[in-house]
Amino acid sequence: MAISLTFCTAILISLIALSCPYRCTSHPRLALSLIHSKSIKSKESPKTKVGYLRSKSASASSLDNIWTTYTADIVSHVTPITRQAAFLANISIGDPPVPQLLLIDTGSDLTWIQCHPCKCYPQTIPFYRPSRSSTYRDASCEPAPHAMPRISHDERTKTCQYYLRYRDNSSTRGTLAEEKLTFQTSDDGLVSKQDIVIGCGQDNSGFTQYSGVLGLGPGKFSIVTRYFGSRFSYCFGSLTDLTNPHNILILGDGARNEGDPTPLHIFQDRYYLDLQAISLGQKLLDIKPGVFKRFGSQGGTVIDTGCSPTILARDAYDTLFEEINFLLGDVLTRVKDWDQYTKPCYEGNMKGNFIGFPVVTFHFAGGAELTLDFESLFVESEDGESFCLAMSMNTLDDMSVIGAMAQQHYNVGYDLLTMNVYFQRTDCEILDS
Repeated sequence: MAISLTFCTAILISLIALSCPYRCTSHPRLALSLIHSKSIKSKESPKTKVGYLRSKSASASSLDNIWTTYTADIVSHVTPITRQAAFLANISIGDPPVPQLLLIDTGSDLTWIQCHPCKCYPQTIPFYRPSRSSTYRDASCEPAPHAMPRISHDERTKTCQYYLRYRDNSSTRGTLAEEKLTFQTSDDGLVSKQDIVIGCGQDNSGFTQYSGVLGLGPGKFSIVTRYFGSRFSYCFGSLTDLTNPHNILILGDGARNEGDPTPLHIFQDRYYLDLQAISLGQKLLDIKPGVFKRFGSQGGTVIDTGCSPTILARDAYDTLFEEINFLLGDVLTRVKDWDQYTKPCYEGNMKGNFIGFPVVTFHFAGGAELTLDFESLFVESEDGESFCLAMSMNTLDDMSVIGAMAQQHYNVGYDLLTMNVYFQRTDCEILDS
């Protein structure tokens, strides 16, 4: 959630409201379940959690001295949550283990959960209570001048405190701790890892349903860089298929880094890619390549599973929207109060109106491509009578964001040593066999 947990999903939710493996031969393989967010039932209204973090420190992320030699793999089956367009991992915390649902977020570093008692937002499963865990202990404060979250030592409690705040003013504050995390394996076994640094959230607001965040970013506090070497991958199916058991997250050397690679760049604890062009069907859109480039801390293209929709820089959004609207505008009726930026919605049934609709393709350096079909481009209203473009123009800066919706039906692999990301369009069941 570098751009994460709120701004991005807030865009998606507001649109809805308006309209609408391969086993590793050298290490044991563990499994994490990816959980669809709509399968979580809650009486609370679904708020969104994908906002950019307030300005991160300007230091580039140094990966020196971060890699660990422990690279046992974790393979988790993942569940999507439709309303928030996100994927959750089921991980148990402490001893005795308490199951928790964590949002999978390549835009955040710290893994944190709500710790009862706390100023908590409602979640749909029992809270984790550190006082009942025999493996909980406070973590020491490590020097981290450029890391997110912000870290400070509390002289009164002699604990290390953390604080994360997002641009929508959602936030989490609490104690940095060490705990045992237990992961369910693909063959229904269990594997535990001791002394993992997590945030024990004691004052959390602006989130909903899930228990916290699984931080897969490239920074100092990421469980990827600290505990599982330099590789991970995930395969996301459809966000609307709540029964698909084959969505999967792999941490460690058994990650599925297959398909076409594109160079990965790390800056301010974010994963940047070289997006070079966008096409609609066979038509390459007239977008200047500089639109997607990063200049200092401005612009660039980030890949972030903690963000739901696709967010594009102004020039790219305007060009793509003009082409999409040209195809739809003469055929479908715009909803009342239609607006190109705030309400790009149309009347009609989404699936019935998109037979033969051309795909949108993102073209990356090195030849890698990410193809978005109608399911990744549009989101349907709850009554099924209208649908909206699940994209937004970035009104804050010129950064583009590839969120969870765009990554449906893809296996995406990360190698932080060779500095590549791999895209492979596939049926996740093939990888989970």
